[in-house]
Amino acid sequence: MVVGDAHPRRLAPPEPWLRPHIEALETSVRRGFRFRHLPSTGDIAEVQGFRVEHGAIDIFRARSADDALGARFRVEDLERGSSAALWHRCGPVADVVTELLALPPHDTGGAPGLAAVRAPDLWLPRPP
Repeated sequence: MVVGDAHPRRLAPPEPWLRPHIEALETSVRRGFRFRHLPSTGDIAEVQGFRVEHGAIDIFRARSADDALGARFRVEDLERGSSAALWHRCGPVADVVTELLALPPHDTGGAPGLAAVRAPDLWLPRPP
């Protein structure tokens, strides 16, 4: 349904090939991600999701189904002005978001712990 429309109408369901990407985004919402979008002229240029947990910021941006970037940063590193990522991936939304969600909580066994890589092209929220 379109909000504010005098004659509500249903939007067409997404094409089947988009389903894994939409499901990954829906899962990120359930897992605590908040969002902002960067508008372009009359459209959305990209969507950015982020969450702050356990002293880390997990963030991803999606420009299209096949163009996503995700990363994890230590909050204390960002507070000191470093933008080196503990982990980052590029690829399709479904892959990037699923891998980001699969990371163990920061500072636990198996979680990435060495900040060494600058994740390009990401807006970084100010730490809380």
